[in-house]
Amino acid sequence: MKVSKLCNLRTTMLALFLLTIAVGCGSKGANPFSKSDGQVDENVANLMGLSVGMTKGQVYDLVGIANYMEGYDWGSVWRYKIKKGGKSGTLANKDVESNYMPVVFDNTDRVMGYGQKFYDQTLSDLGTGQF
Repeated sequence: MKVSKLCNLRTTMLALFLLTIAVGCGSKGANPFSKSDGQVDENVANLMGLSVGMTKGQVYDLVGIANYMEGYDWGSVWRYKIKKGGKSGTLANKDVESNYMPVVFDNTDRVMGYGQKFYDQTLSDLGTGQF
């Protein structure tokens, strides 16, 4: 009798575990690297909802996991892929960098601004001292 209850418990736990995995795979946070064209389209659509003052949590809920993250003395930057295809490599390559849109956060984890021009201006004004 106890063996039967133990088997039922194991089966139930396994089913819950598999359900958790299945639900998690459909969420925005499941794929940190948006290499598929569909994911890039979703990123572009979701990024249209950004606004200055949003928290990191709100940005994550809106767009999901960033493709690249950078840390600075004054805050941080999350980059999301916005162009299909393109070259692969590091962000030091300007052709690769142009495929990603930066979202710039201050040291209180709030959006200061976004876009390459804002990012470049912020680095010019506040410096590139990374931690």
